[in-house]
Amino acid sequence: MAAIIAKELVKEYPGGVRGVDSMDVEIADGEFFALLGPSGCGKTTLLRSIAGLESITSGTLSIGEKDVTNAEPGDRGVAMVFQDYALFPHMDVGDNIAYPLRIRRVAKGERRATAQSVADGLSLDGLIERRPGQLSGGQQQRVALARAVATRPEVLLLDEPLSNLDARLRLEARTFLKELQSDLGVTTVFVTHDQAEALALADRIAVMKAGKLQQIGTPKEVFHRPNNTFVAGFIGAVPMNLLPTTVTNGRVQIGDARIPVPEESAGRVTEGQEVIWGIRPEYLRWSTEEVAGAVPAEVIVTENLGATALILVAAGEQKLQIVVPEEQEPARGSRGWVVPQSSRALLFDASSTERIG
Repeated sequence: MAAIIAKELVKEYPGGVRGVDSMDVEIADGEFFALLGPSGCGKTTLLRSIAGLESITSGTLSIGEKDVTNAEPGDRGVAMVFQDYALFPHMDVGDNIAYPLRIRRVAKGERRATAQSVADGLSLDGLIERRPGQLSGGQQQRVALARAVATRPEVLLLDEPLSNLDARLRLEARTFLKELQSDLGVTTVFVTHDQAEALALADRIAVMKAGKLQQIGTPKEVFHRPNNTFVAGFIGAVPMNLLPTTVTNGRVQIGDARIPVPEESAGRVTEGQEVIWGIRPEYLRWSTEEVAGAVPAEVIVTENLGATALILVAAGEQKLQIVVPEEQEPARGSRGWVVPQSSRALLFDASSTERIG
């Protein structure tokens, strides 16, 4: 078993700055778990704390049934792939992969055979005698993964391993990484600031902000049921529309239209309460004909995304983004109506920013 359990984990730096602030998280054995958040939120600090590269200020950390709060990195059964891959430029691929085995004093013949076997499994056959400078970015990434996998770790830690790859290669590497983790069945913690990567790869996602945990859930849960406006705005290829408004007679004012309060929030709001009405651009429809419950608006910006288009419309003083099929892309300056999918709308408290319901 290689479940990871952190309880009230704190990493505090000199001056009282907390990189990780009272974190409680449990990662299941064999789970692909993503740490997601903007730069500086503490996700890499948490990863390095699991690896033992950062000393924990307070709290406890266990891997499997073993308390590793104060254990040395080499005694934790973890392997880590760094953002810059950290390959030795003077060693060939085989020696890079076998280096952790060399540290463990595994016989030269055995470690070279292991390196060759792992390299073949990661499509590095024929490259075993090359040096990192003779490899592409994608090949270097696979060498770093192979080096980690060769140690047969209980836990695999990945610190933004795809960030140095170009867009097309990142998509290919993403698929490869998911397949590799599934085949190995190893508990994997993946740090990224790219929400598309987290949604595509992870079994569950922990969203962090300023060292604090904002939400843990499956990709569907954090996408459809964000705990607060931070998660709502951070998750999604296009951020959620978040419009400040006020509850009046069970409705909220959006542009020149009055929209019913979402069903899950009905009975939980008070008259005159300041709230934030949220809905994802994918759940809004643009109509050239007036529809009941629609919001009149004018198109001010259009962006072609290939199979879809992103349009920005002005509804009174408020602005909304809408994703529409490419063949329905309206002209800039045209007027129409925004039709919300009411079952997808959410309501957040304006002061606490927490979802109501």
